[in-house]
Amino acid sequence: MSNEHGSLIKSPKQLIIMVFVCFFVPLIIILLLMVFVNNGKRGESTDTTEQLIKPVAQLNVQEATTPAAK
Repeated sequence: MSNEHGSLIKSPKQLIIMVFVCFFVPLIIILLLMVFVNNGKRGESTDTTEQLIKPVAQLNVQEATTPAAK
């Protein structure tokens, strides 16, 4: 009965290993996901994106003139 609520970590060495594993495994997974997402096709999507944004982002500067007097 006393083993039902026992700890899985029995020594300080196991504790240190678990702390490092719990920190580095998610970090490695996140980094691998970032590499996977950033390796997509960029050539085609960049051209399409530029064409979509160009009408909105274009700035036309003209000289201000006064209205003609009648």
